[in-house]
Amino acid sequence: MDDLLVARVRLLDQQGRSVKAIARALGMSAGDVVGVLNGAVAASGPGRGEPRCWVNAGWSRSVDLESAPQWAGLDPGASDAEEVRGLVAVLVAADGTRSTKAQVAGFLLDVWCLGVKNALAPEPMSASRLAGHRGLYFSAFEGHVQVPADLASALVFGAAAYARGFGFEPEGELAEEFTEAAVLLGEPAGQSPIGFGRDGKPFFVNGPYDDPEAVLRRLRRAVGDDGFHFEVAFPEEPSRRSRLFGPRW
Repeated sequence: MDDLLVARVRLLDQQGRSVKAIARALGMSAGDVVGVLNGAVAASGPGRGEPRCWVNAGWSRSVDLESAPQWAGLDPGASDAEEVRGLVAVLVAADGTRSTKAQVAGFLLDVWCLGVKNALAPEPMSASRLAGHRGLYFSAFEGHVQVPADLASALVFGAAAYARGFGFEPEGELAEEFTEAAVLLGEPAGQSPIGFGRDGKPFFVNGPYDDPEAVLRRLRRAVGDDGFHFEVAFPEEPSRRSRLFGPRW
């Protein structure tokens, strides 16, 4: 069985999902799920190769690449980006060994402060559907560019680790979807060489579903009043939600 599919079965089992729920989520039979969990079905081994990855044009303007000069030239749209928002969108497509469809996942990152703002769990897509999805996915940006998987991994895991240092982590449903989506990127390759934050400090710009007061309290506890910058872009009272991060895309 495809090694990615086996990994997702085991991940969902660790999250407490039932056999039927795993089968429905992954489009498998209950018998195949049981086979994976009992060790009767093994991964097919290497063969998928690196996942294909894309990020929004202008991504490099929101991060510090001084320690990663090899990636500085991989953003041809940097000079055309109209504004720097501290948001980076990452799309990942992993090809399977037994299917013509790729498993496609996505991440929205706040690379200045909060880390993982949103995540889309893997979904099978044909080549034509992926092409349409990719255009829609990056429609809020000035285009997109394909990048190596190690760069996408450094952005995703690096942003998550940076935010974790201030006490910000995905919670609830977002945590589950982030964990599932991250399977496509594999294990992080050590500390990310990319610099996060802005001008050496976390810089918080709230979205419409963030709770600015809660975020600022947490930042003050983590780094003190002088250890961060902020800008309240949505001063109105945010909706009450079960988690700190943004809505479903």
